[in-house]
Amino acid sequence: MVNSGDLQYLAAAAVIFPSFIWYLRKNIVSPVKLHLGKPQQGGKVEAERQHLLERIQKKCPSLFDPAKAKYESTPWLLGGHLQTVYAAVANFDNTAQVEYERTLVSTPDGGTISVDWCPSSEIKPYDDTPTVVILHGLTGGSHESYVRQVVESMTQGPGQFRTVVVNFRGCADTQLTSTQLYSGAYTDDLRIALKFIQDRIPKAKLAGLGFSLGSNVLVKYIGEEKENCPFVGAVSVSNPFDLYLANKWMDETFINRNLYSKSLTDNLLRVFKRHMHHFENTGLLDIPHVLKSRRISEFDDRVTRVVFKYDTVDDYYRDASCARFIPDVRVPLLCLNAIDDPVAYHECIPYEACRNNPNVILATTETGGHIGWFTGSTNVTRWSVKPISEFLTAVLE
Repeated sequence: MVNSGDLQYLAAAAVIFPSFIWYLRKNIVSPVKLHLGKPQQGGKVEAERQHLLERIQKKCPSLFDPAKAKYESTPWLLGGHLQTVYAAVANFDNTAQVEYERTLVSTPDGGTISVDWCPSSEIKPYDDTPTVVILHGLTGGSHESYVRQVVESMTQGPGQFRTVVVNFRGCADTQLTSTQLYSGAYTDDLRIALKFIQDRIPKAKLAGLGFSLGSNVLVKYIGEEKENCPFVGAVSVSNPFDLYLANKWMDETFINRNLYSKSLTDNLLRVFKRHMHHFENTGLLDIPHVLKSRRISEFDDRVTRVVFKYDTVDDYYRDASCARFIPDVRVPLLCLNAIDDPVAYHECIPYEACRNNPNVILATTETGGHIGWFTGSTNVTRWSVKPISEFLTAVLE
């Protein structure tokens, strides 16, 4: 005979168990949601563009095949916070061990940009190997696991493509040689690097790939260039899109202020400390005040705003935001974002602008974190490498 206590336990289980299963399904299996614009009609250019987009759909099953267009999370990394923290603290030293050949590019102001090539063999001017130009995140570089994994996929996969990572000034062991830094708004260094790359391999098709802040710079550049953009296509990953709103979000909650903003600021300060001797005795920056920064907005107000001559830090954020350039994108662009990304806030995603531009494919997953998308239980890999590689292969073939 079942007593009342047992019935209460059974009733509770009947409520909790389905909720638990729903939670697991929602956080483990996340279908890819596509936000597509309607194709435009008329003209040879539009016909060619539509043909390319149709080819992309056929070549990207991880985005367009209903049976395969889903992200399955690592079971012990459920949710955006775990995904993001794991991406920051896990040891990826044995993952995607690729070799680069570094070239230093001088800028008109006396600065230095480093570009890292893979494969590292000597390149001839007549070499027409399709090439992916990659921009890393805030304080990253070619050494980052999320960069190396795509480099490995593109260079060692069926396509045997080339990759070139453009490192921001002062990043990835690049010596700072002027008081000019980098920012989310500054696209001229990318222009300089692209001219160098095109001069070296003038016959090669180029595609772009950006992560986090690098994706913001990439999309801003593509929109600025409009029809003159040298890329045949591009991919944006974990893009913050609206730096003003993203940084307001970063300062809004306890965990954002004390985990993500502080961690990213610490990374910025580490880069700054390596090069701060360039700013000593110049009167440009209040270095003791800079070193007290605990939030990204504080660092940007004390360094980025000053170096790039903005009146306020909000002026910089508004100018840097690539969302306003989405309508001007003239090449196929894949934007991949996770809704639970705690850094690139989901309300910053310009859904309407993406839907109104037939060149843009916005793909979102409910979970995945910031440059995370880890999958597998024991052999943990990044699911995002697959749609990135499929899309880049489709536009470069």
